[in-house]
Amino acid sequence: MMKQNIVIIAIALLSIFLVQCKEDKTTEQTPITVEETTPVSTESVVEPDTAKSLVGTYEGVFPWEEEGGEEMESLKVTAVIKDGNKYMYKVVSSTGTHTEEGEWELDKYRLYLREDEYSAAHAFLVKEGKLHFLDNEGEVVNETESGDYILVKK
Repeated sequence: MMKQNIVIIAIALLSIFLVQCKEDKTTEQTPITVEETTPVSTESVVEPDTAKSLVGTYEGVFPWEEEGGEEMESLKVTAVIKDGNKYMYKVVSSTGTHTEEGEWELDKYRLYLREDEYSAAHAFLVKEGKLHFLDNEGEVVNETESGDYILVKK
C-alpha cells in the first residue's frame, strides 16, 4: 500500500511538472528593455552636440621630471582645436619644442587628440571650458585645480 501511494504521488508530481513546463513554453515572452539613463551631474561640462564650442586655443603647464632626473621642469603645453576635427599640439620645454598635428575626437565629455591611427592619444576631460589631462587609466591628473595638467581656453 505504501509503495502505491509513493508511485501515485510521484506520477502526480511528474504530471504537474510537465504541465508547468508546457505552460512556460506556450506563454508569450515579453522582451525586457532597459532604458538608457543619463547621469545627472552638478558639474558644468560640454555637451557632445556642441563640439563646435571646443574650437579654440588652450594653454597650460604640465610639470615634468626626466627619468632619474633631479630637476622638475614645467612644460608649456598648447592645444589648438580646429574645425574639421583637426588639432595642433605643442609642448615647449627647456630643450626645445615638439609639435604634432592630427585629428581630434569627442566621446561624450572626453576629448582625444591622435596624431594618426597608430599613435596613443592625448586624452582630456572637457569641463567648464577647460581640458583636464587624463592618465592611462582615464582618471583626471591632479584634481586639485591648482592649474597643473589643465589647459584653459584663451
